[in-house]
Amino acid sequence: MAGKVPTRSPTHEDVPIGRLSSMGLELEEIAEGDEVAIPALVELAEDRGRPASHYLAAIPLATELKVHSPGGIEVRVCAGNCQRYGALDLLDHLVERFGKRASFGIKPVECLDQCDLAPACELHGAHGKLLLAPATAASLDEALDSL
Repeated sequence: MAGKVPTRSPTHEDVPIGRLSSMGLELEEIAEGDEVAIPALVELAEDRGRPASHYLAAIPLATELKVHSPGGIEVRVCAGNCQRYGALDLLDHLVERFGKRASFGIKPVECLDQCDLAPACELHGAHGKLLLAPATAASLDEALDSL
């Protein structure tokens, strides 16, 4: 969080840290070791009536856990300040896409140091690193389909 700020107004609200902390405790209950599987996270979110993105945001901000990754491409999404600019929508989009074809991993992170271009995502894989900032569901889909 290097102090860079977008020149536009926020479009979303942050999930309060207290809620993220309590969600982190719920995630610890379904974790296997230090990893949480996306299907288990989605089931928990549905059972609790919350968006999966909120649980994903809790991972880097309120726990020591990580999301289990199937390998291949890893999509890192800023779940910190980027929440204010649509990062949670991107996480929900990735979860939906993951459910259809789990050919990538989702890794929410606290910051990608691209705050002025929020929301930010990075795709890591054999291709190297691809930065999407500002990222959209369409740009994520296009990048994932091309890699």
